[in-house]
This record gives sequence, C-alpha cells and structure tokens, in this order.
Amino acid sequence: MKRRYQYLFVICLATSALLAGCSSGPPQRSGPKFTGRVLLLTGDPSKGAALAELTSSGDGFNLATITPGLTEAIATVDETRLLYATKDEISSRDLKSGAVKSLVKGESVCLGWALDGNHFSYQQRSGGTTKFYVSDLEGKTKLILDDPNGSTECPHWISKDRLVLDRFVGARSGKGAELKPNTSTVVTIEPLTLKDTPKKWTIESVCAKSNNGFVRSDQGRLLIAKNIDRFETLDPSPAPCSDCRFVGYAAQSCYPFFTEQPLSTTTEMFSINPMDWQKQKPASISWTFSANARFVIKSSARQAVVGDVPDKLLLIDAESGDVTPFFKNEDARRLGLGSPVPIVWIEN
Repeated sequence: MKRRYQYLFVICLATSALLAGCSSGPPQRSGPKFTGRVLLLTGDPSKGAALAELTSSGDGFNLATITPGLTEAIATVDETRLLYATKDEISSRDLKSGAVKSLVKGESVCLGWALDGNHFSYQQRSGGTTKFYVSDLEGKTKLILDDPNGSTECPHWISKDRLVLDRFVGARSGKGAELKPNTSTVVTIEPLTLKDTPKKWTIESVCAKSNNGFVRSDQGRLLIAKNIDRFETLDPSPAPCSDCRFVGYAAQSCYPFFTEQPLSTTTEMFSINPMDWQKQKPASISWTFSANARFVIKSSARQAVVGDVPDKLLLIDAESGDVTPFFKNEDARRLGLGSPVPIVWIEN
C-alpha cells in the first residue's frame, strides 16, 4: 500500500508540472532586461521634433513627451546635461533635476560638446556665410571663424580646448587668402588660434575619456587614431575592419561598437578592444539597419537601444543578437513615433 501511494504521488507531481508548463506559455528568456530611461527625439527635426522619455511600465514601455520643437540634441559624456536647439535658441537641461537654461539666441546647428563638457560649439548660417562659435555653460560665446564660403561640415572636438573644421576645396579664408585644396583647420580656443593643415582623413569618432579615436581615409578605410589631439602630426594605423560602420561608444567608456552587414538579412555587431584593438565577440543580428539608424549603448556593453526609420525603436542584445521592438506597429503609429533618434541612456 505504501508503494502505491508513493507511485500516485509521483504521478501527481509530474501531472502538476506538465499542467503548469502548459498554462504558463513559453518559458521566459533569461538575459539583460531594459532598465533606466532613454531620452530620444521623435518626429521630423526640420519641422521640430519632440524630446521624449522612454521608460519601462509593467510588462510594457511608456513614451512620454518632455518638450516639442527641437532640431538637435546632444548629451554630455557624463550624462549630466543635455544641450538642445530649437528654431529660436540653444538651451541646456539638467538631466537629474530637469531644470532648463537658455544659453544662446538664434537658430543654430551642429551642436558639439567639448570633451570635458565645459564648452560647446555650434554654427549659425545666413545666406552663403557660416559663423562658427564656442560657448561656455553660462552662454558666454566666442566667434572662432566667420566663413564666407558657407561651410556646412560640423566641427569635431579633439580635446577639451581644440576642435577641427573641414573646409571647402579652394575656399578663401577671412583674410582673403585662398586655402589649399583639401584643408582642415585646427582651432585652439584659448588663446584663439587657427592653423590650416592638409586634409588627409575625416574624423569618425573621438573618445572623451582618452585621446584616441577613429578616422577614415579618402578611400573610406577605417583607421585607428591614437593621440588624436595631436591632429597635425597624426599617424593612424589600420583598424581590424574596413567597411564597418561606427555606431557609438558604450556609455562612459572607450569601447567602440561597429556594425557590418555580411548578408542581406543579417548584421554583425561587435566592439573593438581599445587595449589591443582587436574585434570582440560579434553578435549576429537578424535585422538590417538603415544608414540613418542611431544607437545608444549601455555602460555594461550588453545592450543597445536603436532608433531607425520610419518608426522602429529596438532593444538589441549585443551578446546574443536578439532584437526586441519596444512597440508594436499599431502602438508606434498611435504614439506618433517617427524616425526615433536615441540621445542618451540614463541608467539610474
């Protein structure tokens, strides 16, 4: 009799486990989950995009508008401040308190933070002329170049007080002298000095926590730029990938991430170790991104939030390659999610 009861007990346990498995649906996938909040632009910047905040909400996600009418936005590397432009002014937003401060009046483009986050650059264009400015956090501005040729290339900061401007071929400087073809101008802001140097490559990225980055040759080959702050004497070396696309650094680090598309339906996402400049564990993603896709990467380097046209907002597992849309198509349309551009991932 005792054996019979034991046998029935085992059957009951097995049946309960089977029923529990059937009723619970597919097993929950273990792995990184979205936490924190992401600030992004959504909508057409030429008409004024909205600054929105993405957060988790129960089993789903919430997208709330913070302020409308933005044309550009960029965060400091330490994720403490957001700089943004409208048709009327440049403002800064404290990412902890939410306090907003007006800094510069007028329509401006090409916002860029100095590597220490204490200055920023911008352009103002009128007719065929472009004026390049630098400002501090109190809105005290300095004109660094008045270009009558109307250059439209955005500057690249290479240190806390130096930036590089690419100039038109055969353009004339403010003094009337003709620049040599393919000229880059290196600007030191204090004291203000401008030095023209032959343009040999285009800056792809600069890591704010080191003096290294990436440049591209005229042939489009990716090169490693050590000591990029010494731009005039830069001697870059080949990177371990040539046609790959730089998509961003893991937050608050110098681990750069890239994508390559080996197949029409597959994208590889990988990082390059800045200690030995070798590729790290590529993840195969069953998704193809447009050239307009924008990435923000978590500091752990395990996840990325990607915005792509026309209305895709995705969570990417950088280790497994899994892709999870934040919103279904009908929800994206209902929310008015259009051409989302992630700006910063605030993790706490």
